[in-house]
Formats: sequence, structure tokens, C-alpha cells
Amino acid sequence: MRRMCSGSGVVEETIKAKLRKAVTARFRGKLGGGAGGGEGSGTEGEAGGGTRGTAGQSLIQPGWVKLRYTGDGCSIAWHTNAHPLSYPMAVAAPGSYPPDAILSMPDEQIRQGLVTCSTGNHALAFVYACSRSAAASQAHSTIYLPTTASPAKVAKLRAEGGNVVQFGQDCVDAERQARSVAQQQGSTYISPYNDWHIMAGQGSIAVEMLTQLPQGKLDVCIVPVGGGGLIAGIAAVLKAAHPGCMVVGAQPAASDVMRQSVAAGSIVDVPSGETLSDATAGGIEEGAITLQPCQQYVDTWLTVSEQEIADAVNSLLQHHSKLVEGAAGCGLAAFRQLAQAGELRGKQVAVVCCGGNIAVPVLQSVLQTGAVWP
Repeated sequence: MRRMCSGSGVVEETIKAKLRKAVTARFRGKLGGGAGGGEGSGTEGEAGGGTRGTAGQSLIQPGWVKLRYTGDGCSIAWHTNAHPLSYPMAVAAPGSYPPDAILSMPDEQIRQGLVTCSTGNHALAFVYACSRSAAASQAHSTIYLPTTASPAKVAKLRAEGGNVVQFGQDCVDAERQARSVAQQQGSTYISPYNDWHIMAGQGSIAVEMLTQLPQGKLDVCIVPVGGGGLIAGIAAVLKAAHPGCMVVGAQPAASDVMRQSVAAGSIVDVPSGETLSDATAGGIEEGAITLQPCQQYVDTWLTVSEQEIADAVNSLLQHHSKLVEGAAGCGLAAFRQLAQAGELRGKQVAVVCCGGNIAVPVLQSVLQTGAVWP
């Protein structure tokens, strides 16, 4: 069973409708007339309420941390601190996204089985979501990962009780296999990005921003990009509320499939190299619904080198004692690029740091090779 929709207008309106339903209970009266519209009432540093999977049920408690940046183009950067599992700082897999998809399903549909695919972070949230649903905890659930997935993430998934199957060298190969198996079994396939429920859940990050920052004060939002679900959801909300907010997509130079797809006007099949940003690496499903919002709402695309990612991860750890993985470092590295170019002077900037699941050997290498920002 596939849970997708097609058509740019349908996608956009569905995201907005789903966001409104997801946040009404928590943010009633704060968002005005549109999805994400209206003036936020939170204060700087104030933790916002969690995104809801069902009315009155808080799944995560996002907060904001003010980041230090020294050098030309002084600006204010924030990162979200939202993860229901043991790692703080992982935004690529907060429990709000797969729970938003799973908890919105009828129990009968859930009992027929659930299948997903991931490079690791989405799968962790999938396991968490299943544990929050009585029907899902009793259903057969399977997670497909490429054979190149981080061993640390695979081990953590299995430790959390996930039924993991590794298939193919690239995430696209694993996605195709997962869809095929779900169709054969009559189960529901939940994409890590190519699903409007997932995009809407990820867009709730932007709702958190809008409720905590004064209207018009968010000038730039930088988001790491893999399949495009995270940035599509965030950008759709931000542009509806503040059309002048610049949305920046950040990708590793070794795997910038979405950037190339946007430039080409269709999903392209290009090889991806090895990268510290493993959560954003790999190909994208043909016909992915994330392409259109990425084309329409993302203003600028930046690629960062492996050295820049390592520097960003090391710098955040040294300056703020916050441990993130390469995908989060990708967004921070893009922030650094823009700041050094003087493009962020006097602006308030949000950097979405997505992912805190970094393997110890990778961290050791980053600490040895990554330079610390002054």
C-alpha cells in the first residue's frame, strides 16, 4: 500500500492541511490564518511544546540553543534539540515524523504490517513510533537499510528492537526493495521523505520556529538535504508565513543529488561518494514528491567539503559541548560559508542540526582531522 500523492498543488495544500491538523492542539491562536502564519509568542531560548501525533499527546519537546559564532558577518544561529531517543540533537529522526504518519493510520491498516527504509535516523524514529502505537507494537514491522549504512546506527536499531534487513549499496536500492516487499505483503510502506505525512511532520520544525521567534525576525534558514522531505516541509511553512525568509539547502559535495535534480528539473541518477553526512547521502526515488517544493521554496543551494563538515562537527563539540553527526555538520558548514562571505551580517539565522548518531570511530577521525573554528 502506497501513501503518496502527486501534483504540486495537491502536495502543497496537503502539507498545509496536515500541518494545521498536527499543530492546532498545541499552537491554537498562535499561527493566525495560514499554516505557520502569524506572530510567534515565544522568547529566545524558550523550549517550545512538542509536536502532536494525536491530540494532547506530546511526542517531542524541541528547544533552542543559541550558538556562538565569531568572525565577520556576526549573526545568530539556532539549532533544534529534539529527539525522543538517547541522543539529544538528532533532528533528522525526531519522533514526531514517523509517529505523525503511523499514529494517523487506522489500527486495521497498521496491523497489516509496516515497512520503511532509511540510512538510519528515520528508522530509529520508526522504531520509536511503533513502540508508541499499541497496534504497531503487535504488527510485523521491517526496516530496510543499504549495506553501506552506518554500523553504529544498525547496531542501535537492533538494540532498540528493530527488524533490520540490509539490501543494496545505495538507499534507492533499499527503497525499491522495501516498496516491493510491502506491496507483496499488503503492508504499508512509509518513505523517509517521499510521503506527505513525513514532510508535514518535518515541517512542524518551522512551526516551532515561528512560535518562538518574533514575526519577521527569521531571515535565513539553513537545512541539510538528502531526499528533500525535511527542507520541503520546513520551507513550505516558512514561505507561507514569511516569503522573504531565505531557505538554504546544504548538501555534501560528495552526494548532492537533490541539488543536481533541481538544476536538471527532474530526479537525476548520479553516483554518490562516501561522506561524513551519511544521513543525507545516496539517490532519490524517481518521481519523488519532494522535488517540486525544493524547486519552488529553496532559494539557494550550497555544497560543502568533507573537511568543512569535520570542522563544523568538531567546532560545535568544542565550543558548545554538543555532539552531532555529519548531516548536522553539513548545515553548520554551509552557515560558516555564508557567514565568512559576509552574507549573514545583521541577520538572524536558523540552522537545523539534524542527527546526533555518530559512530565512535568516525568521531575519533573527526577529532583528529577537524579544525576548530576560532
